[in-house]
Amino acid sequence: MFGVVVCPRCHRAKGVDLSKKTTTCSCGFAIRIVPARIRLRVGTERELIEAVRRVSADLAGGLSEYERAVQPRRKTRIAEVHARVAATAMKAGDRAHRVRAAAIELSKELEVFSYQDLREVLVALGIQDIDASLDDLLRANVVYEPRQGFYRMITPAP
Repeated sequence: MFGVVVCPRCHRAKGVDLSKKTTTCSCGFAIRIVPARIRLRVGTERELIEAVRRVSADLAGGLSEYERAVQPRRKTRIAEVHARVAATAMKAGDRAHRVRAAAIELSKELEVFSYQDLREVLVALGIQDIDASLDDLLRANVVYEPRQGFYRMITPAP
């Protein structure tokens, strides 16, 4: 059985094996487990990691924020993604900038986008020559093709 205790000196949460008598905090303080207040009890080490995170967030006063952050994200509808990308790319300057902005925004939204995704966005922007636009993006090293029919933005080196 495992549990989470809080160091009385530095007030950090620490995961411990409850069969042990003492543990040492990262601040150097020796914590006796038996008289210490056990905040959470869990059965496995995998659960212990999450328990330490929850107690740390609770100590910092942001447990509700943490729970909201770890919830799985809602899947957005692809049509909504295309509309958002087209609206963002419409603000760019000329045709070349709009095509580049569309590719960058698609990569941000979908990470890997298909030819059909790019086609829908470019048609919404009023650009009919999808193949030439895609060739321009590939030649300019804005996107690459990790597998047939799918594209990803090339991230610049730091």
